[in-house]
Amino acid sequence: MSEYVILTDSEGGTAILTDETAACRYGIHVLLIDAEDLKGEFGPADLIGDLDRPETLMHAAEPVLAWALKPERTPEEREAARRFLAQWPEGPQLETE
Repeated sequence: MSEYVILTDSEGGTAILTDETAACRYGIHVLLIDAEDLKGEFGPADLIGDLDRPETLMHAAEPVLAWALKPERTPEEREAARRFLAQWPEGPQLETE
């Protein structure tokens, strides 16, 4: 089981890629967000952001892909992100190395 911190905010909010929740299937991670304005477990196609401000909406795949593309990611982190993104074949994908 594993958890990877994707984002944090100044108010203590976190976005974590985790396979340690009931929403995980077959060891594939979900994006767990715990922030003042948004809480929940999300798959890659789910929209996250403020529904009252449509310009803030994005798919949960977007921050995970941006995190995974950073050069300091380990092979394990990239694989967790790749498997998360692969749950939404129509969305952005991370190439295998």
